[in-house]
Amino acid sequence: MNKQRSIEQHNRFFALVAALYQQWPERHPFQPDSEEHLRAWLLIKAGHRIIATFEMAGMTHEAISTIPAIAIAVFRKHIWAWPDGEKLKVAAAKSISIYGKESIGHQEFCKVNDDVEAAIREHVGLDPDLLMRNHAA
Repeated sequence: MNKQRSIEQHNRFFALVAALYQQWPERHPFQPDSEEHLRAWLLIKAGHRIIATFEMAGMTHEAISTIPAIAIAVFRKHIWAWPDGEKLKVAAAKSISIYGKESIGHQEFCKVNDDVEAAIREHVGLDPDLLMRNHAA
């Protein structure tokens, strides 16, 4: 059976995202629009994502440029898209819900949390523990 994570663990994750959003580096190439936008970016960087691949051969540039907008409408999430040879890859963050059919348990959430903290260190250059201490102060 999949052990459910605690509300405290869930809340700490969201507090970390809030702290990072408030202390986000102005010169970082990615500038999040909201905490939700940042959370999606972090989950994707951490590998907690779904990637769809679209064949681009024979498609016009205009048709290719509509795929991310279509993906946003379908996923109803923040998405990122990039070309990969003759294909277009579109990524959306997987759910980290604590409830419902998309919920993830304690062990998987621990891995996601560790991977997000590693992504913060690697892609942002900040220490998650220091972010949380500064946020609490």
